[in-house]
Amino acid sequence: MPADRAGHTTVTLGATKEVAQRLVAEGHFESISEACREGLRRLETERQIIDRLVALGEEGMASGIDETFDIDRMIEDMEEAG
Repeated sequence: MPADRAGHTTVTLGATKEVAQRLVAEGHFESISEACREGLRRLETERQIIDRLVALGEEGMASGIDETFDIDRMIEDMEEAG
């Protein structure tokens, strides 16, 4: 991906170019560049969410088993709540 002096980068989209062109034609974006930038922003947000979920999962696993948990009581509480 060569970058010119203005900081722009040239990217070959391949098959995804058709998707970007359709999104522009449908009015979702003003340009293919805008569609690509939004895709990268969403990818970064998704990565952050996944990283946070992994960290929470690891934290939960490290906290051990709650010996006081009562599944039957939880079901009763859920049924009462409707």
